[in-house]
Amino acid sequence: MTTLPETTPREAEQTSLRAGIIDIGSNSIRLVVYESDSGGSYRVLTESREAARLSALVTPDGIMPSPAIYSVVPVLRQFIEICEAYGATKVRAVATAAIRNASNSSQIIEILNRETGLNIEALPGEMEGHYGFIGVVNKIDIAEGFIVDIGGGSTEVTLFQKRRRVSSFSFPFGAVNMNVRFGGSGSWSEERVRELEDFVLAEARKHPWISEHPGLDLVGLGGTIRGIGKMDQRRRNYSLPYTHNYVMQAGDVDHFYRSLPGMDNNGRKQVPGLSKSRTDIMVPGLIILRTLFLHMKAERYIVSGTGLREGLFFELLHPEQAVHENVLEFELRALLSKMPKQRQRHLRHTEHFARLLYEALEEGGESKWNGKLLRVAAWTYQTGTEIGYIDYEEHTQYLLTKRPLAGLTHREIILTALIAGIAGKVKWRKSVTAQTYKDILLPKDEERTRRLGAVLQMAAALDASETQAVTELSAKRSGDRFELELTCRTEAFMEIRDLKVAAKEFEKEWNVKIELRIKSAG
Repeated sequence: MTTLPETTPREAEQTSLRAGIIDIGSNSIRLVVYESDSGGSYRVLTESREAARLSALVTPDGIMPSPAIYSVVPVLRQFIEICEAYGATKVRAVATAAIRNASNSSQIIEILNRETGLNIEALPGEMEGHYGFIGVVNKIDIAEGFIVDIGGGSTEVTLFQKRRRVSSFSFPFGAVNMNVRFGGSGSWSEERVRELEDFVLAEARKHPWISEHPGLDLVGLGGTIRGIGKMDQRRRNYSLPYTHNYVMQAGDVDHFYRSLPGMDNNGRKQVPGLSKSRTDIMVPGLIILRTLFLHMKAERYIVSGTGLREGLFFELLHPEQAVHENVLEFELRALLSKMPKQRQRHLRHTEHFARLLYEALEEGGESKWNGKLLRVAAWTYQTGTEIGYIDYEEHTQYLLTKRPLAGLTHREIILTALIAGIAGKVKWRKSVTAQTYKDILLPKDEERTRRLGAVLQMAAALDASETQAVTELSAKRSGDRFELELTCRTEAFMEIRDLKVAAKEFEKEWNVKIELRIKSAG
């Protein structure tokens, strides 16, 4: 890891850490500069990528020639300049399969360190899998599964259970070197496809644990599965152009397995969603992915937009405990920490009241899941104030769909945005969000969001002044009667006023009649 000069005192006070992560991969070299704050949240300040395909430059005897090594130097030097420009105080650079597996690996690292001033780590295959695991489980709410990270020159397979890594192995095959060995620049014959499948299967069978846990999800990292996810979204006219946590069934990937190999590169360039820079290496990556999926007897494919680089950054942030115990709770706490203290108190109050109201309704059925949606919406319904207070309700729906919280499925993202908007009095029929993402929603979701939105609108009304004038709430449902008792430390004029307005929607959606009692805290 390289330490850069400290930023100015003013900059240093604003953030806990700014760090650059450089990933010298087999297919590309990437830089991401991250910024974290004291609340635990982080954001990407800038990202750069340079295509390299280093694994294709290694000679048959395993040597990476000098021209290939020195071609990387200008890229790394400029990446360092970018880190300095953004005030990064730490830079962590790692080299993966192409350099790790080269017979002159130590010489490559020595040259690059000497020419750039970096301290590059040749990352062992198991550790590459480990950091990929951290990047996945900190951004997807999943307890167990397989992670498959297909790079240019290697494929890491990791098994995790109870959000803990169990086993990892790095296979020395990836999309670039398998294209050199089995493919080429044009179409793939059925014979070549079978040869690569047989090769991958033979290697996977050497590790019995890979096939001993059927029914788990396969979480994919890297350009191959992201590319398949984008193609599938375009094929389905999917309304949310967000690949992270996008789910595909076996048949979705099989569609491309049947169609892509027989095309030449010009044909693949016409496939919606397929990057022109990946037209040749998409096929071997797809074959590797599908072969492992079938061998694992996996249930579904899940696309992860986070992996190695995020894992490296999380370890810099929390070296003792890099894995979050609960993804969504971490995201909510981080979001709350960025708000003014008074707003934090208001949202805590609103979330508490929303939970009491919903529990009193005794809905049953999917109440636990609905309670989760309501809780997230309660924490986030004023997110739009970041853009502006006027029309913040629409801004909230926009931000929640364009900057989704990790730990939510795509459907949950849309539902929480709708509930939050309805709490801000955005009508379902007039909601741009409801119309834009209707392909993701189910028939009963309109009723679900209207009812939960009515609960949240009531809860928000109970702290309309954001001063916690209502200190206690008691709620009880008896048939079509809904008894509310408020304890107030002041007259709570704004709360009572807004409550009467919100009560109309609440009574209509839940088919109850509110009986209100108010008493003084004194």
